[in-house]
Amino acid sequence: LPFERLVEALNPSRGSHHPLFQTMLALNNVTGHDLDLAGVTAAEQPVGFHVAKFDLTVALTEEHDADGRAAGMSGMIEYAADLFDRDTVERLALRFQRLLTSMTAAPDHPISAPELLTPDERHRILHDWNATADTDYPVRTCVHELFERQARSTPDAAALSYGDRTLTYDELNAHANQLAHLLIERGVRLEDRVALAMPSCDLWVVAILAVLKTGAAFVPIDPGYPAERIRYMLADCPPALVLSTAEWAAGLPEDGTPRLLLDDAARLSDAPATDPRRPIMLGNAAYVVYTSGSSGQPKGVVVAHAGVGDVVAGQRHRQAVGPGSRVLQLVSTSFDAALWDLFGAVLSGGTLVLPDGERPLGQDLIDFATEHEITHVAIPPAVVADLPANGLPAGLALTVSGEACSPALAATWSVGRRMFNGYGPTEVTIGATMWECEPGRAPNPVPIGTPLIGKSVYLLDSGLRPVPAGVAGELYLGGGGLARGYAGRPGLSAGRFVACPFEPGTRMYRTGDVARWRADGVLEFVGRADDQVKLRGLRLEPGEVEAAVAAHPQVAQAVVTVAEDGSGERRLVAYLTATDARAVPGARELRAHVAALLPDYMVPAAFVPLEALPLTPNGKVDRRALPVPSFDGLSTGRGPRDPREEVLCGLFAEVLGVGRVGVDDGFFELGGHSLLATRLISRIRSVLGVELSVRELFANPTVAGIARRAVAGTTRPALTAAPRPGVVPLSFAQQRLWFLHEWEGPSATYNIPVALGLSGPLDREALTAAIGDVADRHESLRTVFPAVDGVPYQQVVEARPVVEVVECPEEELTARIDQAVGHAFDLAADLPVRGWIFRLGPEEHVLLLVMHHIAADGWSMAPFC
Repeated sequence: LPFERLVEALNPSRGSHHPLFQTMLALNNVTGHDLDLAGVTAAEQPVGFHVAKFDLTVALTEEHDADGRAAGMSGMIEYAADLFDRDTVERLALRFQRLLTSMTAAPDHPISAPELLTPDERHRILHDWNATADTDYPVRTCVHELFERQARSTPDAAALSYGDRTLTYDELNAHANQLAHLLIERGVRLEDRVALAMPSCDLWVVAILAVLKTGAAFVPIDPGYPAERIRYMLADCPPALVLSTAEWAAGLPEDGTPRLLLDDAARLSDAPATDPRRPIMLGNAAYVVYTSGSSGQPKGVVVAHAGVGDVVAGQRHRQAVGPGSRVLQLVSTSFDAALWDLFGAVLSGGTLVLPDGERPLGQDLIDFATEHEITHVAIPPAVVADLPANGLPAGLALTVSGEACSPALAATWSVGRRMFNGYGPTEVTIGATMWECEPGRAPNPVPIGTPLIGKSVYLLDSGLRPVPAGVAGELYLGGGGLARGYAGRPGLSAGRFVACPFEPGTRMYRTGDVARWRADGVLEFVGRADDQVKLRGLRLEPGEVEAAVAAHPQVAQAVVTVAEDGSGERRLVAYLTATDARAVPGARELRAHVAALLPDYMVPAAFVPLEALPLTPNGKVDRRALPVPSFDGLSTGRGPRDPREEVLCGLFAEVLGVGRVGVDDGFFELGGHSLLATRLISRIRSVLGVELSVRELFANPTVAGIARRAVAGTTRPALTAAPRPGVVPLSFAQQRLWFLHEWEGPSATYNIPVALGLSGPLDREALTAAIGDVADRHESLRTVFPAVDGVPYQQVVEARPVVEVVECPEEELTARIDQAVGHAFDLAADLPVRGWIFRLGPEEHVLLLVMHHIAADGWSMAPFC
C-alpha cells in the first residue's frame, strides 16, 4: 500500500509534524559515489544542509575498504533547530555511539545491557540533583514534639482561626493534651488506630494533635462518604475508637466500634492540660490515609512520624512558611493534602485558617482569602482555573498539585504572587518535589521541580537503571519520608516499596508515574506507567470503580477508563456487559448504584453497555479496542426537518456509535475523528450517492451543514481500465512532494545534494557534457510539473544545460556550496537537477549535484556515477 494512499485513508490532522512519525533512521548501504575519471581522483565531501525534513533524522552509511569489505559505519544526525538544541543532539549522538559500540563489542549480551551514561552523568543524576538544602529545622523529631516545641516558643501566637474563634498555640496545645489524656484513659495505646469522622474544623485539628500525642495513628474519614465506603474503611483498618461529633456521628454506619463525641466539652475540661509522656519513636505510625486501590478496594497508606519534619522544612525553605503566615485549608480531610496545610502552619509558627461551613470557591474564595489576609493556599489547578483572573491577593503563595498545571494557568497566576507546582504521592508523606513558576512565563510542560528536603528522585528504566536527561523513565522516590506500607497488604507493599540499589539498606517507592529530567536537573511529568489516573486533582484507580460497577446485580463485567468528551475534558467512562442481554441496566440506575458506594469524583460520567468486552489474544481486556463513548447531555435535541437530514442524522449516529444526533450537533464534538470521518463520507456516498471531501466535513461538521453541501449524483466514477492519457498525472510519491512544494513554497527541504572533490587534470567540458547526457537520457530529470486549475501533471521538456562552471576561491567554497545546496526549485518550470563545478585551482575542483526528491532518491546516484 503506497504511503500516500495510507495518508489519504487515515487523513491525519495536518500540522508542523509528519503525519505518521517524526524520527527517521536511514541506513545507506548503497555503494559510494565513486567517479572513474581518467587521471582524476574523486572523494566525497561533506555538505552542510540547513533544512530538516523530520524532527530528527539519524543517517548511517556502511563504509568499505579498498577490497570492498565492511569497514564500520559513519553517520550524521539532522535535527529541527526549533525543537532541539545542538548540545542535546550531541549528547544523543554520544549515547547512540556508546550503544552501538557496546553492542558490537559484546553481541551475545542482552540489548538492554549497555550503559548509556558516562560516570559524570550518573553521579550528577543520582547525587548532585538529589542534594537537598541543609536546614536547621529539627526534621528528625516526632510530629507532636515539633508542635509542643513550637507552642513553647510562641505560646501567645495565633495557631488556629476557625470562624470567629482563634486559638493560640498554648490554648491549642492545652486542648490537645486534655483530649490525649482522655484517649489514654479510654485505653488508646501506641500503634492503635483512631478514626476521625468529622469535617475540617477546630475540633479536627485538636483531635489530630491529641491522637499523635498518644502514640496512636489517626485515620481521617470524610463523613460525607457513602456509608458502604466508610464501613469498608472501618473494617479494613479497625480503630480502637472513633472520634466524631453528634452531628456527623448520626450518619456513620453502626459497626460496634466505640465512639467519643468531641462536642461534649465537659468531659474534656477535667482532663490534665500537660503534655502526655509516652515512648513514641520516629518509626511509629502517625496516620493512615486511604487512597484508591488497584485491586478494586481502597488501600490504607501507613505513614510514620519520620517524614513530616522534612515536609515542614521544605515548606519553610521553599515557601517561607513561618511566624506571620496565614495558611488556608480547603482540601477534604480525607486526603493527605489537608495535612500539608495543617502541618505547614502549626509546626512552623504560622496560623491555620479554616472556613466555617462550606468551603469557599470562585469569588467566595477570593473574598475569603482577602478578608482573612491569607498568605499561603494549596488547591488543585482545576479550582484555580475557575477563579476570576488574578483575583487572589497579591503576594500570596499559591501551590497547585494533584494534576497537570497548564502553562497558561501558571503564566497567568504567577504574576503578582508566588506560584508553585507541587508533586507528591501519599506514600512519600505528602510532598516530594516542587517548582516555583517564573512570573508571567511558563514552559510547556510546567515542571514539577526538584526534590524537597529529605527526598530522593530516581528516573529508571525497566532494569532499574538511571535514564539520561531528556529520556522518560519511571519515577521512583526515596528518602526518609517513605510510608511504612499499605495496612494489611504485605504483598502490595512489597511490590511498591522496593529495595533501593543506590542507597544500600533503604527502600524506594515505585510511583507508577513517568517523568524526565531536564538538562538543568528539573523534573517534567510525562504521564502514568500503569492504569492509575487523576481527575480534577484526585487520584483514583479504575479497578476500584470497576468493582463498584460490577457489584450491580445485573452487571457481569466492567471496565473503567478515561476518555475526553467533545470539549476536551477528561471524563471517567464505564464499559459493561449485562448478566442478561434482555435486562441491561440504564445509565441512571448505574449512576445511582455507584454513587452509593463511591465518592462523587469516582462516579463515571458515561456507562456504555457492550455485548462482550474486546479481548487481546492472551485473554485480557483490550482497552484500546473499546468504542468511543457518548456522553449524556451533548445532543442539542433539535431533530431533522426533512428526509435528507433524517438520513444524515442516522448515518452520523451509526458512525459515532450514539443513539441520537441532532442536526446542529458537531461530528467532532460527539467523539468523531479522522478515521470516523472517512467512514462517514463512505456511508454518505453509499446511501445518498453524494461525494463529499474530508475538507468539506471539517468545514461543515453538522448534519445541517452537510445537508446544504450534499448534492445527489456527485459520486466519483468507479475505477476502470482506460487508455494512457495525453496529460500524464503524478504518481502518489510525486503528488506528495508536489503538495508539500505548493504548501511550503519553493524551498530546499527536499533537495538531495552530493559533493565530490576532484583532484587532477579535469576536462570540465567533457564532465559537463556527460552529466547533460545523463539528464537527456532519463526523462525524470527533464520533467517539470505545471498545473492547470490546480491539478498538476507531468511534462517532459527538451534537454537544457544542467551544469555551470564557477570560479571560486577556496576560502569561499563553503559559503558557495551552502548557497547552492539551498537552491529552491520551482517544480513548475525548473528541471529537478542542477550542477556546479567549482574551480579552486588548475587541478582542484569540486563537483556539486543537487536534485529534487521528486525526481531522485539514494539509488538514483548510480546512473550518475
